[in-house]
Amino acid sequence: MYFERLKTAEQEWRERHKEEIEKAEAMAPACEDGVPLKVLYTPPDVTADYYKDVGFPGEFPFTRGIDAAGYRNKLWTISHYAGFGSPRETNILFRRMIEHGGVPPYMALDLPTQLGLDPDHPMARGEVGMTGTSIASLRDWEIIFDGIRLEDIFVGTVINAPAAVILAMHVVLAEKQGADLGKVRGNLQNDILKEFTARGNFIFPVEPSLRLVTDTLEYCAQHLPAYWPLNVCGGHYPEAGANRVHEVAFAFADAFTYIEDALKRGVGIDGFGKGIFFLMKCNHTDLFEEVAKFRAMRKIWATRLRDRYGARDAETMKCRILGHSGGSLMTRERPELNIARTTLACLAGVLGGIQLIGLRTMDEVFGIPTEKAELIAIGTQHVVAHETGLPDVVDPVGGSCYIEALTTEFEARVQEEIERIERMGGMVKAIESGYVRKVIAQDAYRTQVDLETGRKVKVGVNKYRIEENEPPRRPYRYKPEEERRQIEAVRQLRRERDNAAVQKALKRLGATARQPAGSGSNLVPPIIEAVRAYATIGEICGTLREVFGEYAEPTTF
Repeated sequence: MYFERLKTAEQEWRERHKEEIEKAEAMAPACEDGVPLKVLYTPPDVTADYYKDVGFPGEFPFTRGIDAAGYRNKLWTISHYAGFGSPRETNILFRRMIEHGGVPPYMALDLPTQLGLDPDHPMARGEVGMTGTSIASLRDWEIIFDGIRLEDIFVGTVINAPAAVILAMHVVLAEKQGADLGKVRGNLQNDILKEFTARGNFIFPVEPSLRLVTDTLEYCAQHLPAYWPLNVCGGHYPEAGANRVHEVAFAFADAFTYIEDALKRGVGIDGFGKGIFFLMKCNHTDLFEEVAKFRAMRKIWATRLRDRYGARDAETMKCRILGHSGGSLMTRERPELNIARTTLACLAGVLGGIQLIGLRTMDEVFGIPTEKAELIAIGTQHVVAHETGLPDVVDPVGGSCYIEALTTEFEARVQEEIERIERMGGMVKAIESGYVRKVIAQDAYRTQVDLETGRKVKVGVNKYRIEENEPPRRPYRYKPEEERRQIEAVRQLRRERDNAAVQKALKRLGATARQPAGSGSNLVPPIIEAVRAYATIGEICGTLREVFGEYAEPTTF
């Protein structure tokens, strides 16, 4: 009766303001994902059942947050992402941060490392140390963590195709330090599926690449229970052009693929599910749609893990999210306005109740950020945390007619896309067929058309432009002499180590790789053996290349 009276009242309101409302609706505003937006939202627009679909914070389905008290007890974690050219420089950075009461940032690795190439490989020329730390062997890992106990810190590493090799380095060094592997914390990015469609740092074909991820999940479930072996990176999809619905749907489809492959091995979901978290964008151009996205993600994840994969531990069902303000939405034009964009990104993450937030800097579009820009990005989070009152209440926008309606609509659209992928045979088939890349390209095209026609405003780019005569900003360039030092270091390593032991370990690795995927042929133990013998990342990945081959991108969709 109440809703009927409200619907009638709304209709009468529309009649009283017919001309004004029709004019506004004729403009047909819609959010980035094509969801038509009403001029006004009222309680009848909320179709969710509060107990079933929304619930209370800290309880299934976690729509309102994974912690009962939200940020009252613990603020979100301010995430950093940094890497210096040489292992020694990275060690200095990490030790300085620890001495000042902080934690090391997520470690950025250079392109040769991410592609499994040693510094002296011809294809590595000019790229060694350019986008992060150069790592060739266990010796480099030992240098990075010289004077740092792995049992005492959380080490995050942004690595995908050779992630198992980096995990092996971490395990071997932890053992050398006498650490309790049950207490060693950290994480790998290790989301190889998104590399084939959104980022491009792949090595092996899809199936053996998936095998390596599953091997790390299984190994960590058995030996490193406090370690997070998988960071599913939905945020890389919008960086390639995808809209918000496809960002989430593709991320979940990737995650479900990893889970199902591990379950086939007999690894229980509660044994490894807690080690999965998500890296997502938190600065698409619609603030409230971002908030609805994070709320819907938690519900979809919790429901799927409980109802389809049999999770029983509430911690496994919690969708943990790291939000970042992706570089594609930052601008070279009027770069100071990027501070405003990152502030809105922080607000979206906080209102969405996520666990970690990493803001890009105003000058990142020009190269490695300046220290001043980094401090502004960190200070922005401090302002939001301490000068807004937002952390005082859990899910402060929960119950809003607009937010609840958006959350329900967004969930439905993501589920529809996930079901479409499953009808294709899963994410691997969707990748190999070219479907995912085609969808991303279509989304990117529509966004570009909206920008060029002015339907979507980018301040300083297609509206409110100001021609500024600023001196050009110089991006960071790694010193050539540092590259030469890394090349000489890896060559010296090959002269000093027991090369017979290296060859024996690599031979065992190749033999294991030739066996069918499964628990009896997990690749992590032989990779650990090779790392312990000081085999290089190039030699280990080269051995796997000989068995698996390399991925060739489809030339047509």
